[in-house]
Amino acid sequence: MKVAISAVRPFHVTMMANALLPHADSVSIYSSAPRRFFGKLDDRISTHLVPSPVEVLGKFVRLPKPVILRGITVWDRLVAAAMPRADLVIGLATQSLATGRAARRRNARFALDRACPHVDFQQRLVQEESAKVGALFEAEPAWFRDRQLAEYETADAILTPSHYTARTFPAALRHKVLVAPLLGRARFPGQIQLARNTPFTVGVLGGHPLRKGYLYLLEAWKQLGLPNTRLVIRSSSDFTRYPRLAELLKGLPNVELVDYIPNIAEFYQRCDLFVLPSVDDGFGMALFEAMANGVPSISTRNCGASELLINGREGLVIDARSVDQLAEAILKPYADEDLRQSIALAGQDAVTRITASGAYETVLSQLLNGAAPLHPPVLMAV
Repeated sequence: MKVAISAVRPFHVTMMANALLPHADSVSIYSSAPRRFFGKLDDRISTHLVPSPVEVLGKFVRLPKPVILRGITVWDRLVAAAMPRADLVIGLATQSLATGRAARRRNARFALDRACPHVDFQQRLVQEESAKVGALFEAEPAWFRDRQLAEYETADAILTPSHYTARTFPAALRHKVLVAPLLGRARFPGQIQLARNTPFTVGVLGGHPLRKGYLYLLEAWKQLGLPNTRLVIRSSSDFTRYPRLAELLKGLPNVELVDYIPNIAEFYQRCDLFVLPSVDDGFGMALFEAMANGVPSISTRNCGASELLINGREGLVIDARSVDQLAEAILKPYADEDLRQSIALAGQDAVTRITASGAYETVLSQLLNGAAPLHPPVLMAV
C-alpha cells in the first residue's frame, strides 16, 4: 500500500504521515515546504518539494486574495503532474482538486482532508458574524466555491476532525465522512504552575476574529467588569477592520492584544484561565495545548475538541454565541479557586488520556482498509 499526501504547507501533515506509516508500505509528502518544516517526521517518510510561486512571493509582499487563490490551483496542477501512482492519495481541502482527479484516473482512492466545516456552512456563518460587527463581508469567488464542491464529489472519503464539522455536510455526502480527531500536538512544559497570577489573567489564541467569537468574549468581559483582571488576546488580525470589536476594545483598558509570542509555553504560564469562544473551530488544537499546560479551559460546542471532554470536570463547555453563558463560565473559576485548580488538573489528565488513545491512528487505519462511513471519535465524552 503506497500513500501520497499533498499539502501546500505542513499544517498537521507530520502527525498524519507518522500515523499512516505503520499501516502502509510507503508514505510520501508533496509540499511547497522543505522537509525541515515538518518537525518530527519519521525518517522513512519521503518528502518532495513542489515550489509554489505564490507562497514564495507571499513572504515578501502582501498579495491580493484572488492571486493567492489562483496560485493554489496552479500548485495543485503541478502536484498532479509530479505525483507518481499511489494506492491512496490524501489531499488537503481547497488545494487538491486536480490531484484528486489525477489519483482517480490512476485507479487510486482519494481522501480529502477538510479541517473546517462545509464551505457553504462556513460562508453563511462568516456573513452573519460580519453583519454583527459592522464589517464588510467578502464572499469567496464563485469559481473557488465550485472548486471546493467538486473536491467533495471527487473524494472517496472526507476526513473531518469532529462531529461538529461532519454535521455541516449534506446528507448526500455523509457516507463519505470519517471523523478523525486531530490529537497529538499538545505541548507540555517542564513544570506546571497552578498558583494564581496577579492580575488574574484570561488568555485566548486565534487568528480570524469572526470565526473565533471575539465579539462574544469582549461583550462578556465588559458585562463582568471583574476587578484585578486582564484579558490577553493573541491574534495578528487588524481589529480596526471590525467596528464593533474596535469600539469594545476602546472601552476595555484591561484587554491586551498580542501579535506574536515566541514561546507559547510562557504564554500559557501567564494564564489562569484559557478561553476558546469559537463560533467556528473544526477542532481547535489550542484547547488541548492549553489544557496540557495545566490551564483550566472554556470552550464552545462549535469547537470540535470539546466533544472529547467531560463538561464541568475536565473543562467548561458552553453554547457558541452566548454572552451570558460565557460570562458565567469565566466567573466560576475566577470566584472559586478550588474549582479552577481541579479543572486544571483533570483537564491535563484528560489530554494525556485522549492523546495516548490512538483514536486518530485508528481512523486512518480504517481509511487505509477502505472504510468510509461516519465514525465517532473513539473517546467521545459522555
